[in-house]
Amino acid sequence: MRRERVVLLCLALLGLQQVSRATLRQSREIIITDAVRRIQNDGYNVERHSVTTKDGYVLTLHRIPQVDPELGSLLRRPVVFLLSGLYASSDVWLLNGREDSLAYLLWRAGYDVWLGNNRGNIYCRKNMWRNTTEREFWDFSWHEMGVYDLPAQVDYVLRTTGQKAMHFVGISQGGTVFLVLNSMLPQYNAVFKSATLLAPVAYVSNTKSGLAKVIGPVLGTRNYVSKMLEGVEMFSTNKFFKKFLSMTCLENEKPLVCISRLWPAVGYDTRFLNKTLLPDLMANFPAGGSVKQLMHYFQGYVSTRFRQYDYGPERNWLHYQQLEPPEYALEKVSTPVTVFFSENDYIVAPADIWRLLTRLPNVEAVYKVPWKRWNHFDFICGLGVREYIFDNIVISMNRYEQRRR
Repeated sequence: MRRERVVLLCLALLGLQQVSRATLRQSREIIITDAVRRIQNDGYNVERHSVTTKDGYVLTLHRIPQVDPELGSLLRRPVVFLLSGLYASSDVWLLNGREDSLAYLLWRAGYDVWLGNNRGNIYCRKNMWRNTTEREFWDFSWHEMGVYDLPAQVDYVLRTTGQKAMHFVGISQGGTVFLVLNSMLPQYNAVFKSATLLAPVAYVSNTKSGLAKVIGPVLGTRNYVSKMLEGVEMFSTNKFFKKFLSMTCLENEKPLVCISRLWPAVGYDTRFLNKTLLPDLMANFPAGGSVKQLMHYFQGYVSTRFRQYDYGPERNWLHYQQLEPPEYALEKVSTPVTVFFSENDYIVAPADIWRLLTRLPNVEAVYKVPWKRWNHFDFICGLGVREYIFDNIVISMNRYEQRRR
């Protein structure tokens, strides 16, 4: 009898374990590349908005508005616009959960939070005149995101909220896009109260990235291969594929297998990565884009400059009326800028950050994260993010709003 009770108890415990795993698995499934359901699942109000760029791309924005708890009406609050990095989407600002994600921290600090997206990712795969099977759809880099996508979204947000200016927070390529916009269209500096750039990518000549060192000399120069890849999609945005990646991480007892998929992008030192986020991370990154985005960075690695896309001498003359692409006029970026960087960043080396800072005319603050092993992806999914980076962002933005009153 005692042996039977033990067997029954073991079976019961095993059943509970399977139920808990199934519950966790189900919770992961419903939030794969779906920012609206994720935000609702975390207990916040959410809105989905669409905006069309001048060249026809239909972009999706996500908003976490301030709502009067009694009347249910929208409250007028300072606006902050968040833009993610290379091959990412608005979901990355939500991965740390309802307590520690920057989007929610800013909302709890009293801000009207808007999450932007760029052409080609999971939320922005429509164009008024082209479809995703055409090469022309994917013939863009982050330059077009800076001169078309970001201004269209900024104009829409200001028009919708009735505000005259906003705060900006961008990570990695999000910082690149911000710099492109304000150097190419300097009138937009007036609509940004402040800009916080987390590991912004501009100069990359000192990068530690193995991809840049191995593939950069090929894809960063004009040749048959790079020309063929200009109209090609990078990474699958298929939800079933992402579900498979997420479930593999969820079932795997050794997270190193999942982390290794990120090594080409973030580096091999991932000791600060919050490994409990791996299923969510694999479900939402990469979120899609073009090969040309990566090739534009490789061109910067080869040329050691931060400049527009290099089409080769003949096409450069047609595009720019000069044989080489022009450099971005960073001296025109007059928005007050705060920069965060790490000395261990696999993508953006400190030397490249300092080179960028010497060209920006209005740098308010520079923060080097205190953890020596902090890498590029830790700015979003690292342990200790809230205590240092996110809290400093909120404090600096609140300080600006207090000065304005």
